[in-house]
Amino acid sequence: MERLTLPAVLDSLEEVVAFVGGLACVAGLSEPQARRLRLATEEFVTNIVVHGHDGGVATAEMEIAGGVESDRVWLILIDRGPPFDPDTVGPPDDLNEPLARRRLGGLGLFLARDAADQITYEHSGGRNRTTIVVNRR
Repeated sequence: MERLTLPAVLDSLEEVVAFVGGLACVAGLSEPQARRLRLATEEFVTNIVVHGHDGGVATAEMEIAGGVESDRVWLILIDRGPPFDPDTVGPPDDLNEPLARRRLGGLGLFLARDAADQITYEHSGGRNRTTIVVNRR
């Protein structure tokens, strides 16, 4: 298992992307699988920073851990922002509307859920733990 602790700021996204890329390489993920893992992770990290830490607080940290199993690759994102269960947010209600009539934003969780094969959330000990899984097959 690999682990990385970073400031909860958008500037950390570059290191997160490198971490995800390295994990995808070790796992032998195809390019589409690696893109799905990266998209889901970027969306959740962005939400952690923007919504959980008011756009980024220099003193706030987030942790990312990842591993490879025979059938899947997983990432766990850990932060101390307010509890937020992504399962409480449904898909945007304007997905079938023409682009010009849709609200700005609101697609991040929808895209992340669509990209990952599994997403789980728990809040324990004052920390959010979001696990993102992409199957290797």
